[in-house]
Amino acid sequence: MQLKRKDKIYYARIIPSHGIYDIYDLTIRTVADTWFVGIDKRDKHAFLFNTKDIGRVVFFERDEALRVV
Repeated sequence: MQLKRKDKIYYARIIPSHGIYDIYDLTIRTVADTWFVGIDKRDKHAFLFNTKDIGRVVFFERDEALRVV
């Protein structure tokens, strides 16, 4: 699927060594050839991702992110 500005995505942040399992609701701010930036809707924190992260830690459906976490 092609990413566009203002698309909604879900970031599954998993750091098992620290017991951190979070899902962030992000909106796409910037899209380039091999990377994109998502902004958290609550605190406006920016997250930089590689397009290879789609399907691994970045998902288009919240249910998919919940299954990974």
